[in-house]
Formats: sequence, structure tokens, C-alpha cells
Amino acid sequence: MVLARDRFKVDVTPKGAWLEAWDDARVWSRRILNVGEPSRKKLELEAFRFGKASLTVSLVDVADARSGPAIEKTRRSAFTEQFRLFLNRHFGAWRWEAFRSEAKLENSMSPIFPTALLTRGQQAVAAVAAPDRDTGFHALTFALVWLDWVLRNHGRIAAQKLLLYLPEGHERSVVLLARHLDPAQVEVEIWLYTADGAEYQLDPADRGNVDSMLAPRYSRLAGPEWWVKAISVYPELDWNEEPDGSVSYRVRGLAVARLKAPTGNDRPSPEFGLKRKRKAREEDVGAVKALIEQVIAARDAKAASRIDALYLAEPERWLESQVRRNIQEIDAHVQPDCLYGQALGSLHGERSAIDLLGIDREGRLNLFELKASEDIHLPLQAFDYWLRVSHHLAHGDFEGSGYFPGRLIARNKPKVFLVSPSLHFHPMVGAVQQFLPPACEMIRIGLNGDWRERNDVVLRM
Repeated sequence: MVLARDRFKVDVTPKGAWLEAWDDARVWSRRILNVGEPSRKKLELEAFRFGKASLTVSLVDVADARSGPAIEKTRRSAFTEQFRLFLNRHFGAWRWEAFRSEAKLENSMSPIFPTALLTRGQQAVAAVAAPDRDTGFHALTFALVWLDWVLRNHGRIAAQKLLLYLPEGHERSVVLLARHLDPAQVEVEIWLYTADGAEYQLDPADRGNVDSMLAPRYSRLAGPEWWVKAISVYPELDWNEEPDGSVSYRVRGLAVARLKAPTGNDRPSPEFGLKRKRKAREEDVGAVKALIEQVIAARDAKAASRIDALYLAEPERWLESQVRRNIQEIDAHVQPDCLYGQALGSLHGERSAIDLLGIDREGRLNLFELKASEDIHLPLQAFDYWLRVSHHLAHGDFEGSGYFPGRLIARNKPKVFLVSPSLHFHPMVGAVQQFLPPACEMIRIGLNGDWRERNDVVLRM
């Protein structure tokens, strides 16, 4: 509770000092027994509690950045009690088998999402709540992790439902995924809560809308003759077509130049630079080459410095570059001359673009989701892309947008490849993956640890 001006008071009485605070909905009052040593960011009070016990009350300076952890802990505690209230309203007669609001890192349980397990006779429900500060489908990932833990540790209980409490207005990116999970494995019941603390169940028939757009593909731009001649001498340089029609030039994933798509009667214009790009003219050829050669030297698998900023930048783009060049090491059926990056976008900007989209020799679409480090959300992120690619495939959008020219695109459901260094798959990837529908064929590809130097597949499952 905020101690705002004219919203708190301290009374000194013969029985001690009383601190009161209030806002538009609540009143808080305690008798203060003792005061600790003050610091710049916090003052701790010992307050009387019913039952002759004491209660520690912390006053923190919200303007001090060091108070952040204390404020966040308070928010989590308040939200946990709100979650408990939600469940008591609708499941008051059920037995509480488990309730957790603290981190359990060995089981990848986050303190941000409180969880519960309730039973009544042969019925059981696992429940998870997401605070309004959460974004995307993170809540669904941790809900499935919790359900997996329940199924593994409460064998006698078959959790029939997964209750997911979400803040009203934040459900868009969750509903579509939750409603398309394998119904034989999990039934997700979504509840929305409002800013004033009320909650209501989302219509089970609401399966969400596919919020996606397919970026059109253009013919590759060549650029001025002097530009093509200058950059063509570097085999380390990848040419990547962007959704806006421009061409990005990258050295092992790091963009060093760009050929900007023309507008109107303009010609394609080259640019170069790292963080900020400037227009390149013929007299800048020396500077362009110097930049490319500098980045090639720094982003070498055997570079002298492994802590150089250029070496460390964009690890997933570096991994993407390696996968592009060695795609048939990942799967021999993929056609190496038909790979697109940044194919999908969201109409509301809630999701990022797919890493790579390809096609195999039978015409089946292949999705590649790449991670250079552990990411517990990898399966659901890939599942999101799979749903959207399946939607565009069913509507014939790929042919109309210039993808895979001259090739027949099969109507089979796309195949998904999760690609990461083998030791960097999050241990909960399999736990989340088990709840995906059988139609979503998802294959984990683990690469060798020194993937920057070469690509060897050491894990396929």
C-alpha cells in the first residue's frame, strides 16, 4: 500500500503508536511495537498481530532503485492471495493438495506464477495464475510445466483440467495455443480477471483467431555494378532477403550492410555500418571492405578473442548462418536453395518472426526454430509458428506471396525442427512438448558444442 500524502497518519496513544494507511478500496491499521534502524531505502517496524504474535512491516522508498526486489516481492505476495481468493470462490469445497508461490528452480517453477492443485473425489484440477506484468504465452509454458510436475509426483491423481487465470486483455496470444493443445493430454480452462478483482470464465468455444501475416517475397536486388563487384569477393558474406524487399548482408549473422529496396522511381541504394548504417557511394568502397574484413576477423570460430563485442553479438543469427550453410546436415531432404528468414509477422506485433522456413523434396514445408542458449518457451514458440504456417498453407498464401517459385507445395502439415547446441536444450522442453497435438511433428536437433566452427548433429529426437 502506498503511503501517499493525506492517505496515512500516525497516532500516539497511551497504548502505543498506531500507523494507519488507506486507499480507495482498503484500510490498513497496526499498533507499532518497535522500530528498527532506518536506512536510506527501508525502515522496518515491528507491529502487533492478533494472537500475541508480532508482524514485520517494511516501509520502502519506491523512488530508490534498490527497493525494486522488496516491492516486487510484495506484489507477488498480494497477487498470490488474490489467486487464492479466485480459487476459493469457485472451488471452496475442494481439497487443497498443493499450493506454491515460491521459486522451485530444480523443477523450473517460476515465482512469478503461483500454482495450485485441487481435488474433489476422483476429480482434480491444476491451476496457474499470471500477473498483469506478464506478456506473451509465458504463462502457458509454466502452466504446462506445473501440470507435468503434478502428473509425475501425484500419480494417484489424474488432473483432468488445467485452469489458467490471465489478466483481462492479455489473453490474445494464449488462447489460440491453449485451445489447440492435444485434447487427449490436457483440457485448458481459461479464466480472465479484471482490474477490480472480478473473474469470469472465457467461453470454451472461443478458440482464438490466427493473428498473422505473410511477408511477400520479391526478386533479388542486384544493386549498382561497383557495389556487387566490391562485396562478391567475400564468401563469408551471406545475402539475406528481408520481408520489405531489401537485402541484408551479414557476416556469420551480424549485419554489416544493406541494399535498400527502391521506392517509386528510385534505384536500390546500398548502405553500410554496424549499429547505424549510412549511404554507401562508390568512393566508400575502401571503407566498406575494411568493415567487412574487420567483422570477418572478429567473428571467426578460432578468433584470438572470445570476449570481443563483435564475436559475442547476435549468437542466434550466427547459428542461423551456420544452419543455412549446412542445412542438409540438419535434414538431407531439405532443399538448400529455398530457405526464407523472417517469413511471418503479427498484425498486432505480439510475436516475432520465424527463424527459417524451408521445403523438402516432397514439397512439405519445414520450420526451423533456432536457439543458441536455453529457452523454456522454445516448444510453444515453435508451436505458435506451426499454427500460423498451417493457416497460411491451408489458404494458399505461400504461392500468392512468391514463396518457393516453380515448386509444388504439399498440403501436408509442416514439420518443425528445434535446433540448438545439444547441451543447451532446456530440460523442460520435453515436458511441454508432450502436450502438443500429434499432427505437430516436432524434432529436436542437437548440435556439437563448437557449432561456430562446424555443424555436427549429435542429437536427434
